[in-house]
Amino acid sequence: MNSAIWVRESDVLTCSGEQAAWYLNGQLSVNVDSLEIGGTRRALLLEPDGSLVVPAGVTRKGEEEFALFAPGGCSVDAVARLERFKLRTKVDFKLSAGSVISFAHFEGTDGAGLRQEVRSLISDAVSADSFDLAGITIGELYSRFNRADIEALLGATGHLDVTDASRILAAQPEWGHEISGGMNPTELGEAFIRARADFQKGCYTGQELIERVDSRGYKTPRRFASFLVTGDPVALNEFSRGVVEEAGRPVFTVTSYSYFAARGCGIGLGFSHRAGGEFRSRVALDSVMVHALEIGELYGAVQSLG
Repeated sequence: MNSAIWVRESDVLTCSGEQAAWYLNGQLSVNVDSLEIGGTRRALLLEPDGSLVVPAGVTRKGEEEFALFAPGGCSVDAVARLERFKLRTKVDFKLSAGSVISFAHFEGTDGAGLRQEVRSLISDAVSADSFDLAGITIGELYSRFNRADIEALLGATGHLDVTDASRILAAQPEWGHEISGGMNPTELGEAFIRARADFQKGCYTGQELIERVDSRGYKTPRRFASFLVTGDPVALNEFSRGVVEEAGRPVFTVTSYSYFAARGCGIGLGFSHRAGGEFRSRVALDSVMVHALEIGELYGAVQSLG
């Protein structure tokens, strides 16, 4: 596997008005006031206590207009949160639908060719800066096209993946699996936060938790992890998402799982729990061994298998 693309539905929240830039800059984790027209950044919308409302891509459509791309189904919570602190601010919100196209290039190059190929097929797609995670280049593009139409356009590229395996290998958390409203976003680790929070901008709602955990090295009681599952092929096919316990205590929670037939193993994402003051590296079950890996290590571990 060299390159892969996967698509998910998105709610599109258009924010417009003469104070839209000022207001969003105080609510999102990145500096939107400095965005040029057409520019896009990943961001977090947080509660005052730092808990997550939604992750989003924010695009500047004009001097007084922005579009927020949030996971499908999240728009009600996002609007309620933004309306709560709006008061007399001159900004209005309008909802529509769209998609987020994610891509990963697994061979250590910048993936620019793949990104350009996708953008040539989807005329309205805008992109945030791609980032590197242990040699894998990861990026996102945002479009107002619906998911079915985009998948139809991308099918001919040969890179479209609908199995979830590429997302798991690229260690990208997904809403409803690894991400949910109300969670502590810093549990997803430094790479996730650093790709979505600007530590040089001014204050924004929920900033204190992000800054504090970042300064202390993300020492949360549970942390985002990749999982490699090895063992009996039948058991690997039957393995599923859920809590992995040892002596009655949760050690891992596997939130995404796929049997990876090409290498005869299982791959997953989820969380490792601190037990007895430390995180475990593996747990043996009846017919399989579940290995917890640092984010960014899974692709190399899978490639090393026979």
